[in-house]
This record gives sequence, structure tokens and C-alpha cells, in this order.
Amino acid sequence: MTSPTRPVMAAFNADQAPTYDDRFAQMSAIRDMMHLVARAEFARLPADARILVAGAGTGAEVRTLAAVFPEMRFTLIDPSGPMLDVARTHAETEGFASRCSFHIGYVEDVDETGFDGATSLLVSHFLIDAAGRTAYFRSIAGRLVPGAPLFNADLCADRSDTGFPRLLETWLNMTALTGMTAEGRAHYANAFGQDFAVHGPSQLEGMLENAGFTRPVQCFQAGLVRGWMAAKR
Repeated sequence: MTSPTRPVMAAFNADQAPTYDDRFAQMSAIRDMMHLVARAEFARLPADARILVAGAGTGAEVRTLAAVFPEMRFTLIDPSGPMLDVARTHAETEGFASRCSFHIGYVEDVDETGFDGATSLLVSHFLIDAAGRTAYFRSIAGRLVPGAPLFNADLCADRSDTGFPRLLETWLNMTALTGMTAEGRAHYANAFGQDFAVHGPSQLEGMLENAGFTRPVQCFQAGLVRGWMAAKR
């Protein structure tokens, strides 16, 4: 049985990982904007800051940050070994592997603490259970120094809002650019509450506060993706 804090992601296996980034290339502008937020926030950290990258996947944000901050160090954590293999290959090819450590597993499995900042990009929405999602954020907070920033971004919307159907329609039109079929888009529309969490923005903000962060400030939105900055209390 899958733990509410340890989801199994079949989409991130050895068959899917090598082409994961290519599949979403048409929506790379959203990724780039998230990375811009991270760059702006982390610019105030010490030059040799240690960054916890939760659910690192292929390490996209690390590739951006490592190029801009040449002394910054990164701990990449992800339950998918194949995804981390892609991240490691990028790091070796682009010359920053010596500043990275790679951990297959979950944040709670890593004993390191004292991180100066953290990212969690498009990760926590896979945790359907509210308690499990809060515990995930708490596991990040517990490894940060006080005041350390967290940039969190997830699929998130208030489904009770009268504008939600129109927002979802726009988002599905955007996903069509990736080659997603009509059948795939219909499945995606029904995924909230099954594959993705249904917690609205105010609920997610409450989870972050309950996990040990300051009141989150929403700083980003593109379609169904919203981003917040918060700091370890």
C-alpha cells in the first residue's frame, strides 16, 4: 500500500525519465519563470549556500541556479533513481557535479541539516492526504536554518471558485501544446483528487505555516501552477 507521504510515480521510471524534459518543452516558459523566481530569492543567500532540492527530478532548477551561482551547493533528493540519473548526467556534462550530492528517496530519509534554502517545484501536489502533505513540508523545514527561504510551486486551484472551469479549460488548452491527446486531457481534468491533491491555495498556505514556515506569499501563477515564497520560522 502506498504511504500518503510516499507516492509511487510510474511516470518517472526508466522508460519515461530520459524524455521527461522534452515532453514538456512547449511549456518551458513556465519552468523558466519559476527558475527566475528562485534566482531572485536565492541571490541574497551566502555565495556558498547549501540548497535542498526536494523532488529534484531531472534537476532542472539546479542547472539554472548552478550556472548563476558558481559556489552554491545542492543536495538533490528524489524517489526516482532514473530521474536522478538524468540530473547527474546534466551536472557532469555542464561541469557542476562536484557541487551536488544525489539521494534516491525522500526528504525524511536524508539526515543532513543546516540548509540555507530549498526548492519544491511541482512535487507536493502528488500528496493527496493533507496530513501527509503537511508532513512533507515539515520534513523540509526541519532541515533548514531559521530564516532560510523555501520556494514551493504546485498545481493548485480553488475548485469551488466560479472561475475554475474557465481556468481549467485554459490550462488544458496549454497542455495540448505538449501533444497531449483529447483523451489525455479528459483524464487530466479528472485527476484532481486522484493523481493530484485538491487542496486550494488557502489550505496549502495553512499547511506551510503548520509545518514551520512563515506566512507564505504567493509570487507566481501560470495557469494551474502557483508558487509561494516562505521562510523557516
